[in-house]
Amino acid sequence: MPGYHPRDEQHPGARQPADSATIPIPVGAVNRPAGASSVAGSGSPAEPGWPADVPTTPDALPPELPTHLLAHLSDTHLTSPGVRYNGVIDADAALARAVAVLQQAAAGGSPVDAVIASGDLTDTGDPDAYRRVRAALESLTVPVIWATGNHDVRTVFHEHVLDLPDVAEPVLQVHDLSGLRVVVLDSTVPGAGHGVLAADHLAELADALASPAEHGSIVVLHHAPIPPPSPLLTYFALHRESRRALAEAIAGTDVRLVLAGHHHLAQSGMLGSVPVAVAGSVAIRTDPVAPPGHEHTTTSASLNVVAVYPDTVTVSVIPIDGADTVFDLGPAQSAEIIRRSIGRG
Repeated sequence: MPGYHPRDEQHPGARQPADSATIPIPVGAVNRPAGASSVAGSGSPAEPGWPADVPTTPDALPPELPTHLLAHLSDTHLTSPGVRYNGVIDADAALARAVAVLQQAAAGGSPVDAVIASGDLTDTGDPDAYRRVRAALESLTVPVIWATGNHDVRTVFHEHVLDLPDVAEPVLQVHDLSGLRVVVLDSTVPGAGHGVLAADHLAELADALASPAEHGSIVVLHHAPIPPPSPLLTYFALHRESRRALAEAIAGTDVRLVLAGHHHLAQSGMLGSVPVAVAGSVAIRTDPVAPPGHEHTTTSASLNVVAVYPDTVTVSVIPIDGADTVFDLGPAQSAEIIRRSIGRG
């Protein structure tokens, strides 16, 4: 099936199959001009309480600001009502904590421009679980980009998340986030835990990447294309031939980053010359230093925040377990510390 593209700018959750060019999704405050939030000549942010005579960078240039800020979360594993994930975890409550972190960031003036959910949205493909995960993430009122994982059921995912009923084959998704192209692959094998990228699916990817996007491209899939961190995940990994084929498909293109999940652990690595960032699960954490042969997990959880800049991309791991504050300095207090540092110089 040809890739599909978001078609309805007013309702970015609505999906329609299409063979036409990608349609931009409005993403709120993206493409932030580099000098727009700076005091001219001082490098100081134009925010309340920051003295105009105090620079925020040692070279007195304006602070570097991202063009796009994305939340990347994965492996929510929502279950059927009344069933705990692995018999222990309330997956809905775990997802609610992740949403609360992003809501709090938005309320404090740091909203994300879009959310990427890289698969294992549900634990068994329950339709009601898909409705709940959609309701939770779409409550953030930013575009949500979805991938399917090995715990998902492809046809149910297509119907209840992508609004594409009666589609059994893999679907390549292409999204335009104000000039940043996000291409989503389906690495799943129905009924199995490991991942494979079919040759025709990778050919679709090559077609989608044939011409560069304004801000480059990000590729998303569930099975991480880097070595797994534990015994079970070693067996349920992306086939190494698929990993090599993906590396070849994106080599020399405008792909700046590959995002994935599946490992239940925040990780980073390289796929050829392209960096890979794996989001931890919002419900569970794999222990990468467990005794050999042991599969040990904890209830720790996290999500990633991806900041796209004109010349680089950063990925930050955000724990969602709750933690005590050590300090919280406002603009005036931070400026005073810089002023004292300048005085010592």
